[in-house]
Amino acid sequence: MSVLSWGFFVALSVSAIFIALGVPLGPLLAVAVLFAFIFAFRYTYLSFYLALFFTPFLGFLVSIPTGELAFGKRAFGGSIDISVAEAILLIVLAVWAIKILLLWVKRHDINWRPKLPLVGSYAFLFAAHLLSAFSPLEPDPILTTKFALRPVLFCYLAYVALPVNLLRSRRRFLVALYTVVSVGTIAALNGAASLFFVGPESQFLRRAHPLPIFGIPALGDNHNLLAELLAATVFVTLALAYLEKKPHIKRLLFGSAALQLMIGLLTFSRTVWIVFLLQAAALAFIEYRQTVKKHLSTILAIILLCIPLVGIMLKIGTSNVAESSNSTRFALIEIAWEVFKTSPLIGSGAGTFVDRVGSAQVFRLEYGEPLDSHGVIQKLAAETGIVGVVAFIFVIISFGRLMTRSIRRLSDGPERNALLYLTVGAAGSVFYQFFNTNYWTAKIWLPVGLAVAATFVLLQKEEKDQNIFS
Repeated sequence: MSVLSWGFFVALSVSAIFIALGVPLGPLLAVAVLFAFIFAFRYTYLSFYLALFFTPFLGFLVSIPTGELAFGKRAFGGSIDISVAEAILLIVLAVWAIKILLLWVKRHDINWRPKLPLVGSYAFLFAAHLLSAFSPLEPDPILTTKFALRPVLFCYLAYVALPVNLLRSRRRFLVALYTVVSVGTIAALNGAASLFFVGPESQFLRRAHPLPIFGIPALGDNHNLLAELLAATVFVTLALAYLEKKPHIKRLLFGSAALQLMIGLLTFSRTVWIVFLLQAAALAFIEYRQTVKKHLSTILAIILLCIPLVGIMLKIGTSNVAESSNSTRFALIEIAWEVFKTSPLIGSGAGTFVDRVGSAQVFRLEYGEPLDSHGVIQKLAAETGIVGVVAFIFVIISFGRLMTRSIRRLSDGPERNALLYLTVGAAGSVFYQFFNTNYWTAKIWLPVGLAVAATFVLLQKEEKDQNIFS
């Protein structure tokens, strides 16, 4: 860590001096990428952990100018704007590809043999986005292909394939979970601090929302983004608590999970309340039916204590803000339906929905700037048609089958509980996007990738334990 700290300090100092002297940014960018690649090649796992840490901080951006290239102006508008986490992940992906060639292909090191779970179903989803370029609505093929590559294909490689291939040992997997938990805890503390500040959106209550970090809305600019993050990290924290062996750390993790859950509820996001209720119902039905019956009186007492929060939520649901939000969502659904009807099989083109909304003058006059579809099914139906919707459902079914088989193979114990919580957390993240707009970010695919990676790590331990006692 001392070497890393000094390296960052020197790099920032030299960059500041060069910029002050008027040195062009192009060479500086090339040198920075070269040093980042060397660092990632030497410290691949540390680089991946850094990417995991920065993943929720979508407000920290890196802008890469494309220069005067016509393709760059057409595809990226003259500048490639990506988050810090995505920039690190791109470098780690390049390092991973080179190490596969050097260590697996050349040296036959099976530890670097790539594992690609869910690849068949996800390839179908990726192909559906490419196919939409041939829509009768004639979308720009370059922009459609670019959207299929990034973010669609990128999400699989960065958030599913990388965790599965880099987190093959229990120790590395636990470090990754601790990294995610630390981010969830920071986000919950940030949301808790926001309760002491009345924002412009506060009308009749204070709701938890992300506060700027160093003047930058790193975690987003509204309560829904904070709720979406906590919906995933709560269950990662619970899973880690079951895998942790030290009692005092286990208690801290359960406390952190409780804090994240409470702040998630205090965002008063309707979607996160629905997700938490469904996740609790799933756990009660799958694993804790007897426990629920045994402690029914305690559970009812907790529910009674939550009645004031439910009352506040009902008041929010009938407020003018909520009615305006509902009206906007219904308008977006109507637009998605009209676009879908024009090309029901392959859609109107991947990544084109916002442009379709922008071309609807009635929407712009009524609601202002165009918005993305508030629901992954509507989004896929409009942009990729029936083929894309079927492909997405195929991915979810494949994931569900993989996790169900893996949970059944584990005997009762902390590993099984951890895998169950990771699965329920990932399912909640996917369901969240039935009402939200972050379909191609880490908030949906990283929980899926961590759950899939857990199947390999925890089943490997189970098989070793069985061999020892057999």
